[in-house]
This record gives sequence, C-alpha cells and structure tokens, in this order.
Amino acid sequence: MAASLDIEFEPKLAPTLEHHRYKVLKGGRGSGKSWHVARMLVLDAYAEKHRILCCREIQKSIRQSVISVLAKQIELLGLESFFDIQNNAIYGKNGSEFVFEGLRSNVTAIKSMEGISRVWVEEAESVSETSWRTLLPTIREAGAEIWITFNPYDELDSTYQRFVVDPPPDTVVVHIDYLDNPYLDSATVEEAELLQAKNPIMYEHIWLGQPLQNKDGAYYAEIMMQNKDQVTSVPVDNALPVNTVWDLGMSDATAIWWYQQHGQEIRVVNYYENNNHGLNHYINYLHEWRDKHNIVYQHHFAPHDISVREMGTGKSRHEVAQKMGINFIRVPRVDLMGGINTVRNILHRCWFDENNCREGIRCLKNYRKEFDERKGIFNEKPLHDWSSHGADAFRYLAVSLRNTQTRSAPIQASGFDIF
Repeated sequence: MAASLDIEFEPKLAPTLEHHRYKVLKGGRGSGKSWHVARMLVLDAYAEKHRILCCREIQKSIRQSVISVLAKQIELLGLESFFDIQNNAIYGKNGSEFVFEGLRSNVTAIKSMEGISRVWVEEAESVSETSWRTLLPTIREAGAEIWITFNPYDELDSTYQRFVVDPPPDTVVVHIDYLDNPYLDSATVEEAELLQAKNPIMYEHIWLGQPLQNKDGAYYAEIMMQNKDQVTSVPVDNALPVNTVWDLGMSDATAIWWYQQHGQEIRVVNYYENNNHGLNHYINYLHEWRDKHNIVYQHHFAPHDISVREMGTGKSRHEVAQKMGINFIRVPRVDLMGGINTVRNILHRCWFDENNCREGIRCLKNYRKEFDERKGIFNEKPLHDWSSHGADAFRYLAVSLRNTQTRSAPIQASGFDIF
C-alpha cells in the first residue's frame, strides 16, 4: 500500500478531487491547470495501478508532450524512487504507466489501446471533432476519468461546444485563470497587465481564458459571419463534375477541398485532412468518395511546388500521383496577401456543406494574423497553426478560379500549367 501524502489544493479546484467521467479545466495562461492535473495523475498512479494516456491533437516529438511537467511533479512530491522516468514513458513500481501520443497522427494506436483508466487531453482547444469521436469510445475501463485542459479559442470549436456549451453527463467544468494562481511570479503578472493596457480584448482571451468572439485579426471570419446562411446542406449534384484542390504536406497535414460549380455558385461539398500518410492514402480516399457519390472528377489542383523533385527519390509528387491516375494542374503562384484577398472576393459566392465541411470551415474561421504579445498587436503575416493547411488549400481554390468564369473556359487561357 502506498504511503499517505499530505497535499494541499486550491479551493476552486475542489470539484476535480471527486470522481467524474470528465474533468474539464479551462482558462487562461498562467492559471496552473497543467500543474494541477499532473499532480493529480501522479498521485492516482502512486495510489493505484493505472494506465494513463497523455495526448494532444498533434505531437511531433516527446518534447511536445507533458512528460516534463509530470516529471517535475514527481520530483516535488518526493516520489523519484517510486517512478522510473524514461525517454518516452513513465513507469511506477505498482505497474502504473504513462504513455504519450498525438491524436491525429496515431489513430490506429489510439483505437487499439486497452486498459486506459486515465486520460489527459492537453491543449484541447485544438482537438478536432474527428479526434474526439476516435478517442472517447476507446476509454471503456470502469471508473475511467478523462481530464481535459485548454485555453478556449473559439466558442464554435469542437471542444468548447462538446464540453462547455453542452457537456455530457458526469462532467465537472472549472474555469481558472492567473488571478487564481497564488504562486505566479511577478514578471508573469506584469506581462498580463501590460497586455491588459494595450489590448483588453486579447488580455481577456489570453490571460482570462475568454473565447474569441470578435475575430480580431482573422482574415475570413467576418465575411463568413455575414454569409452564415451559406453554410447549410449542400448535396452533391452528380450531374455536375467535381474538382479538388490540395495542400500537400510531407511531415505535416494534407488538406483537400471538393467543389462543384453551377454558374457563379461555388458549391463546396467536402473537406478532408489527415496527417503522416502517403499520396496513395489520399488518392484512395478520392476514389472512394467518387464511387460513394457517383460523380466524375474534372480537375485536381495543387500548389506550384508539386513539381519539385524529392531528394530521396528524384521524383516529384506530381509524377508519383500521375502513376496513380491523378493528373494535377498547378495553381499559378500568387503572393500570400494576394491569395488571401482572392479568397475574400469569392466567399460570397461559396456555399459550404455544414456537415462534410465542418473541419474546413473551422480552419477558415480561425485563420488569422500572428499576434505579437510583446507589442500587443497583430503582425501582417498569418499565424501558422492547425488552421493553416485547410486555409492554404482554400486559397489555392480561390486562385484557381480567379481568371475563370466557368469551368468550361479554356484552362490554358487562365495561366495554368497542365502536367
């Protein structure tokens, strides 16, 4: 039996000391959310045998995980002799185990996991609806708990809607911010107060954990709100050809939009994004989607760098795709802001299917300028985050249409390169 430890907790966090299926800690920076969850999970693993999954949407290396936060709590609790901290896992003498995974890139591993009795989903504001649907059914152990920590980003985000707006049964939600953290250093408090003076809206978002509502700095959100009725049910018309537009990633995500044109209407009927897969995965998805909807593809568009040859193989991704039956058309090179303005100019013509394009719409609404916290202003360049791939692919869609009134117009006359 583990020895007893005398631990103090902040009163505001008392509801999380009781058993609940979902324990949600939301709030701003410097609140101590991660420290609290790490301490609770270390204590659970010390008291009883638990297999604990620590995950986030994208985790490219173990350094991006919470392993260092857990290791620090083990040290502070004086439990170094009980836990064995390895490079990519933590083991307890009673059989407890901490494992670390990225949700998006390890779907197969997540689905096959057994015996998980505790989960910590960190930075959950970025977790997609697809990842939630994959993860939650796999946590089937009796008495299992799922801890969720996040700084709210957008009220429409899947995590906020799922666990704050309409939480499932047996959920406790605690809001906590830096004002609730008595251990916060003075330099961090000064940083928060400086932003409060310069930009109160961003202060409330970053430090008080309020979701963004005014979309300050977002490129497309205001236009999409003005045209919100155009996010609706958009059935696929199998009498019209379908075009796809791609943003191809290598070590990160690949994003694809499907659309049809009817006169000046751009009917955006599907969006798909995935990570760490070869071209064959996406082309197979393309064929499956075609067969499911009984449609004919007309054109497949990709950015200009699809013709660049890879160092390892000496072949371009265009050549690889061509062997698989996909002939890409290269989208003309346009400067970044020119492409963003092109998107703004066509959004009023776009109709999005609200279900099949949900994740892509989320990307467009959240694509924004990079924020300089020191200066308290937005920079002109876009923030590169989870929303970038879907937004980049849609920018290529807009550019591919810029000089083409209808898809019957000659492609060569629009400056395209056909491979």
